[in-house]
Formats: sequence, structure tokens, C-alpha cells
Amino acid sequence: MHTFRPFTAVSVLLCLLVGACERAGQQQQPGQAAQDEAHTRLIPKPCWFETGDTWPLTQCFMVEVPEDYTHPSKRKIHFPVVRFHAKKPNPNKAPLLHLGAGGPGASMGLEPENASDWLWLNYAAMSVEDGRDLIVIDPRGTGMAQPRLTCREFIEDARTAFQRNLSPEEEARVFTFSMERCYSRLSKGSDMAQYNSATIARDVEALRVLLGIDSFDLYGVSYAARYALTYARDYPQSVRALVLNSAVFPNIVYAQQLAQDSLTAYERGLKHCVQHKTCNSRYPNLRRRLENLVQTLDETPRTISIKHRYSDQRYPFVLTGQRLLRVLFQALYNEQFYSELPKLIAGLENPDDKELKPAQKAIGDFMDIVLDPYFGDAAGVSHFCYEEAPFVDFEQARANAAKTGILGGAARSDLSLLQLQCRIWAIPSAPLMESQAIATPAPVMVLHGGLDPVLSPEDVNTARKALPNHQWLLFPQLAHDIISASNCAEQAAARFLNNPMEDQTQAALICRQQELNHQQAAKPQQTEALPAQSSTPESGL
Repeated sequence: MHTFRPFTAVSVLLCLLVGACERAGQQQQPGQAAQDEAHTRLIPKPCWFETGDTWPLTQCFMVEVPEDYTHPSKRKIHFPVVRFHAKKPNPNKAPLLHLGAGGPGASMGLEPENASDWLWLNYAAMSVEDGRDLIVIDPRGTGMAQPRLTCREFIEDARTAFQRNLSPEEEARVFTFSMERCYSRLSKGSDMAQYNSATIARDVEALRVLLGIDSFDLYGVSYAARYALTYARDYPQSVRALVLNSAVFPNIVYAQQLAQDSLTAYERGLKHCVQHKTCNSRYPNLRRRLENLVQTLDETPRTISIKHRYSDQRYPFVLTGQRLLRVLFQALYNEQFYSELPKLIAGLENPDDKELKPAQKAIGDFMDIVLDPYFGDAAGVSHFCYEEAPFVDFEQARANAAKTGILGGAARSDLSLLQLQCRIWAIPSAPLMESQAIATPAPVMVLHGGLDPVLSPEDVNTARKALPNHQWLLFPQLAHDIISASNCAEQAAARFLNNPMEDQTQAALICRQQELNHQQAAKPQQTEALPAQSSTPESGL
């Protein structure tokens, strides 16, 4: 999943420069490659997860790199690499490198208890079934990387805190204390300033050299798209083409518009029902009802019994209005939730425990992220405090947030917590270049969803124009992570990788319309199927 843990690893908050010290650019310096090669190792490992009979040939490695490349002889760290070999290898096709699950800090799912054929099957059409190897990593600090920079203090405190009725101020104090203890523990054995996109790009270049690969095709989803862009900027000779799925762009001013973007995401979810006659008739006045529900739950929270994956027992989640907003924002990453949102609101309005299944599922999914022990949330904080927070005008962001009313309350709290986190982390700031558009000359395919809660189609339409050699497909009915949601998107990416100069728009339009028709035919009994703004992907808005 390509998400964030509340109050910690925030997936996409980038913005305006308010002050940052300059450093040299990330372009490879003379002698750097030889120095890096002397201090890096590719360590073959027996795969730590079971592979099935239908799997392609699978190799597993740990890559040893310096934690701090400016002091390469000091502490070493490791990150995992899994290589799925093409079933019928084509030596003329560059391997496809999947740069991880985003977040920043999200695990790719390489852990023994989580690994499955999803790791390769979800990308088979553009890799192992099309003649090119697929290489998957967890970036430094996340998932199976060593060390994994997870704030177990946050997990422990959250497990208790979400069972209690805490005001936003009390909750903020709890999680601030979590982060202070987390930083105190982790900073004794790790340099927290070394976990950012530019350093991950250097790790990837070390991996390329160790594998003896001339160039990569890059696949980046969510925040990992920023890794792809950074690598293409810093090592242009090592990149053949990029596929960016629900991308994060370094030059988008996220934090200034965090509260407004959150509000827009809620409004988009409500509009999905309002525009449908049957749904709007059954669930009228949804925005007013949601606002009333948030206020009611803040005054009188409600305990919802849920199941989550980290406990065999029921968990009594105390639902306040602000927690509801966080749960909803996370749920809106998946377009399947849009038809459930009206039912969730109506169910929570009911004083008894009937009709609570949509709320229970959404809260359970939320807690799966909160309690995930493989989420490198401390590494995510380092990303934010190094390459994002220095360019945030927090005063302007708070002024924008003040205009967002009841539904902007959670985002307003987050802004203060984000700033406080960076005071705790106290790491150096990135140079100005980390807030600027990356105009890689390499061919790029940009895939985006019209329902994406993180980055609006209007913003991605602006950001993509900095790429001089790109094509894009907008899927209006999809949210975050297009490849996982549509076979047509994956097929378009596969064709693009085979011939980056060929326009994929028309073929994707036809495929997507057929895909939607098939989905509709498979669900004829659903009288409340909700239409999106458009039925097909577009090359532009």
C-alpha cells in the first residue's frame, strides 16, 4: 500500500522554500563510482519466503552500502533485493526496477509472512511475461531493510491511545512523546539524516553496478515515483524509461494546500453519491450529515468493535470526529470505498450497532497501517524533514487550513505535528534543488487517477508538463495506484516500455472502455453503481 502512518511518515507534503543550505548537486562526481563500488557488496541469500511452482526463477540478495556515503568506511546498512527472471529473457530489454511501496516508509511486502505471488504477478505483463527481469527492493530503512527504522513506541502508544477518548491536544501530546522516545532510541545507532530520496538514488546506482546492468527501466508508485525521478536526475545515463504511477513530484506545493486537498478529497467522495440520482435520494445532504457526524463524535465518541490483522481479539476503537476524518482519508485511496461512504455515514448516525460494517472495515484497514511493524515511519520522517519541510511555509499552510471548516480539522492538527517532528529530528535541510521540477529527458509514462486523494488531476496536469518527453493517462474512475486497479493500465505500461515513442492513449481508451463494460456486466444487480466524471482515461484534462 502507498500510504502514510498518521503523525509520522507523511507520504506527500512538499512545498515552498523558506530557507535551505546549498550543497553540491547529486550528479556523479569523478571517482565517485569507484569509491562507491569499493564500499558496497551484493550478498546472495536464500530467499526468506516460499516461492510457488508457478513462480519465475527468483533470486534474493541483501545489498550492503555505507549509511553515510561521505564516510564510506564507517557504519554499513543493508536493503533487500529480489530479482524475478523473465520466463523467456530478451537480452535487448532492460530490467524493470520496482523502487518500493512508497509512503515514504511503506514496506513492499517482502517479509516471510507477507510475501506472495503478488510481488511479481501484479507487474508480470510489463516484465517477466514480456522478456524483461523484474527487480524489487525495499529502500533503506523500510520493510526488510537492516536497520528498519520503525517507531515501535508509536505502535505501542497508538494501540492504547485509540482505545481512549482523547482530545486532539491530548492525542498530539501522546504521539509527540512517542516520537521523542523513538528518535532517542534510533539515533543512537543510525544517522537519521541519511534517509532521503537522493541517498536512495545513490543506493540504486550502487545496485546497478553490482548487478552489472547497463540501465534500468524504472517503476515508481506514489512516493517511490520521487525516487525514480531523483535517480533519473542524478544518474541519467543509467535510466532508459520511467513509469510513474500515482506519482509524487518534488516541485508540487503540498503542505500549503494539505488541508484544502484533504477537504477536496472528502468532497469528491461525497460528490460521487450526490451526482447519482438513486444514491442521492437514499442518502441526501451527505456533506451536512458528515459535518454533523464529525461534531457529534468529537463531543460524544463512539466505541466501534473491529478486527485488525495484529490481534486475534476484537479491538475497541474509540471513534472521535477527528479520527473519523483520518480513517476516511485513508479509505479514499481505494476507489471501491466511494460506494461505501454513504453507507458508512448512515451507519454511524444510527445509535445502535446495525449497519456498522463499512465503518468497521475502514477502521480495521486504518489500524492495519497504524500497527504495521514493517512500516519504516522514522525513515519517512527523515524524508519529510530533510527534503520537504525546509520548503514549507508553515504560516501560509496554517492560514490556508483555517479556511477549511469542520472537515479540515485533522489536517490542521497534522501541520503542527509535522513541524514539531522536525524539531525533534533536528537534521540538516536539503538544498533548493530537491524542491525543483526534474526535467529528465528519458521517456516517461505518467498514470494517474481522477479520484486520487493525494494529488488532484489538475495538479498532476501541471507537474507533468516539466517532463519534456512524456505521455500520460488519466483514469477518472480510479484513485491511488492505477496499475493495481486496471489491467489496461499495466498493458499500456508494458507497450510503453517496449516502445516509449509510441502513443498509448488510443489503445488505452479502447481497453479501458471494454474493461468498464465488463465490470458493469458482471454486476447487473447493483442498482447503485456510481458513475465517475468520465468513463475512460484521457491524455489530458
